[in-house]
Amino acid sequence: MSAPPADVEEVRPPGVDPRIRVFHAGEEVDTFVVLTRRFAVFIDTMSTPALMRQVIERVRPALQGRPVLVVNTHADWDHVYGNQLFAAGGELPGLIVGSFRTRQRLLDPAASGRLAAQQAEDRRFEEVRLVPPEVVFTEGLTLDGGDLTLELIPTPGHTPDHCSVWIPELRTLLAGDAAEFPFPSVQSGETLEQVRNSLRRLVALDPAVVLPCHGGTTDPALLEHNLTYFRVLREALQDSPLAARGAFLSDGDLPPPLTYEHILAGLGASPSRVPTLYREFHLDAVRATLDEWAQHTQGRALTPGRTAPD
Repeated sequence: MSAPPADVEEVRPPGVDPRIRVFHAGEEVDTFVVLTRRFAVFIDTMSTPALMRQVIERVRPALQGRPVLVVNTHADWDHVYGNQLFAAGGELPGLIVGSFRTRQRLLDPAASGRLAAQQAEDRRFEEVRLVPPEVVFTEGLTLDGGDLTLELIPTPGHTPDHCSVWIPELRTLLAGDAAEFPFPSVQSGETLEQVRNSLRRLVALDPAVVLPCHGGTTDPALLEHNLTYFRVLREALQDSPLAARGAFLSDGDLPPPLTYEHILAGLGASPSRVPTLYREFHLDAVRATLDEWAQHTQGRALTPGRTAPD
């Protein structure tokens, strides 16, 4: 990834309803503001209060006395470190909504430890204070904005606490990190199954617009492209020597069709135009695919809700 962003840019992608404001913090993350008749909804709060202040100031004239809600799609630092601005006594007080697991993650000592380490390394995190959601849900939640409905849909996989936001009136999906361009993050064989299942759930919504937090696209085909990526990995790896070994050491071990460069070319992208962290995402996905395949072929018992790779 390039240097951390100092400024936020508002972008207006074609085909996106003007009630959805899109804010881009370099290669780091995108944040959205949905202006409904009844309230304004901030979808995630970026990686620092300084960046989130810029979003607030851009939309402040449009708030027009609307109550403010914040939706945390998940508790990763680049999505929640601006939460404190919306807390009681903050610069734009409102209700913060997220899954029960997101609240748990932000209250966990591990989150405080990570923040302390970041603050020791980088001054841009100095003022961050962890603020968990006040309103939580487990199976999903619907926000009725009068003209627009925001359905918060659990989509675990990227993280256990992840949710995406579906606006049926606009057939628009705010995918969070459940989908990304060029591909989402996956950490294990079981995580891989969750990622695929969440993508399938989102495909079934038949969105006309998909806005992920990473990747700068609106293309609804992103969901199918992400699923295809994981299917290509599985089909190419299951009969390879790597599957027999159950592991690999580096990207140099990958067969030519599965090198990072080849995969990006198939997606119409080049490494120079994609953040460098996606190279590691690709290697993680290969490891997860091999792990899942090994569990399947060794005949291990499937846990409830698990199915064999398909």
